[in-house]
Amino acid sequence: MVDIDLKFPHSYEIEEIPELPGAGNFDVPVHYFPNTKTRPEHDGIWLRVRQATGQSWIGVFDFGFGTISRVISTPAEDRVCVVSRGAAYIVEADKPGNWELLHALPVRDVRVIQEHQLIVFADFTRLIAYGNNQLAWKSPRLCWDDLQIVCVNGNKIEGVGSDPTNSGYSSFSVDIRTGKSLFPEPVSIEGKPVW
Repeated sequence: MVDIDLKFPHSYEIEEIPELPGAGNFDVPVHYFPNTKTRPEHDGIWLRVRQATGQSWIGVFDFGFGTISRVISTPAEDRVCVVSRGAAYIVEADKPGNWELLHALPVRDVRVIQEHQLIVFADFTRLIAYGNNQLAWKSPRLCWDDLQIVCVNGNKIEGVGSDPTNSGYSSFSVDIRTGKSLFPEPVSIEGKPVW
């Protein structure tokens, strides 16, 4: 079962399809994300989306290279976010041909931050925030590897990540409104940025 989180107001209904029909065909259009070019079947999360107009379609969201899978309403009431084993897709429910793949691969953590109208995605080294119909910001590189969000506190996102130059792990803090690091960037002995 996929976790479906619809905290943001939304104009659609969505449900996971637990099994394919015996005849192998659906009575509604099937859309593949991304479009498949070599074969009709597709590994991924299968969802039924019912638009505000009452029309329905099936979405098949290809798996990424991670472990997290979730369906999340977005700050834009006509868009849905589907994270399929680390690949994050934003799709317009009424126009499934309008979609994008977020450049956070693989998504290792997702946080819905309603008071700021954002969804924040974490990969191995950075954070990406999606707001109303668009990418809100990308953080700078915050660590070398293994980024982990520890908490969201007011206007800050705090966490830790691997840093071989600083005894294994170091902390980070990011301004949730801008994505800018609140800590100075690490520098080498010569005073040049490390990354």
